[in-house]
Order: sequence, then C-alpha cells, then structure tokens
Amino acid sequence: MKTIVVYVLIAALAIPFIPRAALAESVFDCARTGPPRLRLERSQDTRGLDAVLASSSGDSGAPGAVATGVSPLRAGASSLCLPGLGEQRLGATMRAKVFFGLEAVGWITVASFLWAGHSRANAYKEYAVVFAGITGTDHSDDYYKTIGEYLASDGPGGYNESVRREARDLYYPNVEAMDAYYHAHAITGDKGWSWRDESTYGRYGSLRDGSRFDNRVALYSAFGLAALRIVSAADAVRLARIDGRSAAAEGRTSIGFEPAPRGMALYVQRSF
Repeated sequence: MKTIVVYVLIAALAIPFIPRAALAESVFDCARTGPPRLRLERSQDTRGLDAVLASSSGDSGAPGAVATGVSPLRAGASSLCLPGLGEQRLGATMRAKVFFGLEAVGWITVASFLWAGHSRANAYKEYAVVFAGITGTDHSDDYYKTIGEYLASDGPGGYNESVRREARDLYYPNVEAMDAYYHAHAITGDKGWSWRDESTYGRYGSLRDGSRFDNRVALYSAFGLAALRIVSAADAVRLARIDGRSAAAEGRTSIGFEPAPRGMALYVQRSF
C-alpha cells in the first residue's frame, strides 16, 4: 500500500513537467486526460465557388444556390413586368429561359391568331359582296351576323318577315305600333341581301366562324400571358425568400469532430 501511495505522489509531481504535446487532444483518447480543443475560425466565403459550379453545370435550377441579395419585392416586380426576369436576376437562368420562351410563344400566338382572324374577317366581308349582293365592307358586326342567319332580307323565310312576326307578337292589334317596330328594325334598300344558294350561304358561315374562333384564341392567349406573369412573379418571390434564408444561414455556430494524430478532436466553429 505504501508503494502505491509513493507512485501516485511521484506522478502528481511529474505532470507539470510533461511537454504540452503529450497532453490529450481529445476527450475520446482514453490514454490522455487533457481538455477538448476549442477553435474559433473565420469560414471561407463559398459564394464565388457556388457561382462557378452553377455556371459550369448549366444552372440546374436549384433555388437558393447562390445568394444574390435581390429582395422578394424587386424579384416579383421584375417577373411581373417580364416573366423570367426576376429568376434571371436571382441566378436561376434555366427557369428564366423557360419563362422567356413561354412569353415569346404567347406573343407569337396572339399576333398570329389576330392576323388570321382579321384576314378571315376581310375574306367573309368580300365574300358577302360577291355572293350576297351587299354594298361595301364597312358594315357593323351585328349586320354581318344577321346576314349569316338568313338567306335573304326579303321574301318567305327572310329577315324582314321575321321582324313582322315579332312586331305582331309584341303589339297586336296596335297597327301603328307594329308598323313603327317594323320600320325601326327592318333592313331594306342598299343593305338588303340575297345569297345565291345554300352552298354560298354555308361557306359564308364557315368563314365567319373561323374568324371568330381565331379572335377567341388570341384573347385566351392574352389571358395566358397575364397568368404567366403572375406565376413567374410568385416563383421569383419564392426563390428570393429561399435565397434570403440561405444568406441568413451564414454566420452561425457549429460543433463537430475532426481526426487528430492519435484520436478525435472536438471543436466549436463560429462563422463570421
């Protein structure tokens, strides 16, 4: 027992003279008793490296890959003016190209169908001059709609006969009221028409329906362009918020382990 006590006293007196390199570098090294090593260091800014990787890979479209500092309001406003512009400012070039392409396709569609509708409208107006005997091509749309519903303005089954029936149904037996209604709604004189036959009458209806269809497609395409701006603005705002959270995540404290020559080292890291 005395021998053990003597050995303990000798070890206690010798510890201060042991070189510091011999002390433990990790609390997990059972042969050592030194405290864990704490280290504070400044983390490297990897934004430049991220930008290089994103550009070399063609921008996979991953949100928040590069912190740009663009606010959600500015990103959304940019994409609201031009779909894809906010995404481009945030560095999401692939997303921007998709929106740019959809915007171009939308405007091409609007212009193409407007032109087609206008061309068909001129075609059915000129067609009516030749095959229905009307004068001029500057009549109202209601007039062109009416001549497409009746084979002629006068005669059995014509437009003016239907006007007389309406007047009789509304004002009979008041003859004066019936005559006033007829003169107010009847189409006579230079505005009268008569289609040559059923085939020309049907052809006119097809031309007019085609023009109306083209104009509807152009209108729906314009609505699509408006919706595209809303979608792009929402997407840009989302990317900007993710980008802002990525930038805010920098500067946090982390704890970890790393290999040491003879064990593991515990460290605390603070990014500034």
